[in-house]
Amino acid sequence: DERNNCSHFMNKNVIFFHVGKAGGGTVKKTLGENKLSVSMSHPKPKIKYIDRLKHDQASLIINVRDPVDRFASAFHWRLLLLCSPNDTRRQPEEGDKAFESPREFCYNIKRQEKILREKYKSSPSVLGEALCEESGKQEEAAKEASKIGHSLQLVQWLDFLVEPELIAEVTENGIRDFMALPLEKQEGNDSPLFEQHLDQLSLALLEQRYGREVATRIIESTPETVGASEQKKEKWEHSSVQFNNSTKPPPLTKLGECCLSRHLEKDYRLIQSMLGDVDEEGVLIEPLGNAHPVIGNACKWGSDEQQKLCRADLRSILTRRAVYLDHSEGTCSEVVSRMQ
Repeated sequence: DERNNCSHFMNKNVIFFHVGKAGGGTVKKTLGENKLSVSMSHPKPKIKYIDRLKHDQASLIINVRDPVDRFASAFHWRLLLLCSPNDTRRQPEEGDKAFESPREFCYNIKRQEKILREKYKSSPSVLGEALCEESGKQEEAAKEASKIGHSLQLVQWLDFLVEPELIAEVTENGIRDFMALPLEKQEGNDSPLFEQHLDQLSLALLEQRYGREVATRIIESTPETVGASEQKKEKWEHSSVQFNNSTKPPPLTKLGECCLSRHLEKDYRLIQSMLGDVDEEGVLIEPLGNAHPVIGNACKWGSDEQQKLCRADLRSILTRRAVYLDHSEGTCSEVVSRMQ
């Protein structure tokens, strides 16, 4: 079949929202390896794609990672890109050279560098603790956190499916499918099962176009490069990891973790909404009210096994942070003090 060797152009009806620090580069690479061409939006959603999703029968793919983990990763990545005092790296005259080669280039943005390195001690925990309501610094810290690259929250990426006045603009002929790709290492697993989501995504997209029999044949006939099976275990790692693998950042403090969880609470509520109304294991945190119904279809794609894995990954994210999101337990300081 000639379709086994050609590119599959799906740009008009498939859109990928590439959320930063959540394995999006791996999604892009995998789609390319399978010769799947879709519309992509990064580092923020493009208006033209949102308009298409509001009015056309398009499918939306979005990668999802634990919001606190993603924020911490974004913090360290931004810190890496900023020139430090006495930095020997070159400053690019134009373009994104620091993003592409952070060992050679850095951005000389002194004000932000000073805020992250001095005010927040190069630590997302310090910034996180400032984001707590009881800190007295919440408003200022929130403004500074929002300026960190890749810190755009899930509810901001998907505001047209979350905000009632924007939901009203989505027509009956609008978004057809909503597909979540969770990057999550469940307890007891050595690594995330992200590659399984990606394999199933490629198959699902091809199946939409050609049907199951042809789609399966295309996937099976796609040549695998030497060592690809071993590389699959590592390739989900985001771009910041490869430049920090010798100096792994310290874990978040419990207080910083709690404060960040509450700062990003709407994202966790959105993830709960992605599980839909039929989740057999019950609700861990309060879902978002009045979200577009398609949000609840986030895991309703691919095989039964894929759907089960997707739901388990999302629930794993929520389980880890649920204790911090129960406001009846008091402030973060009170919650953490009882944990010690």
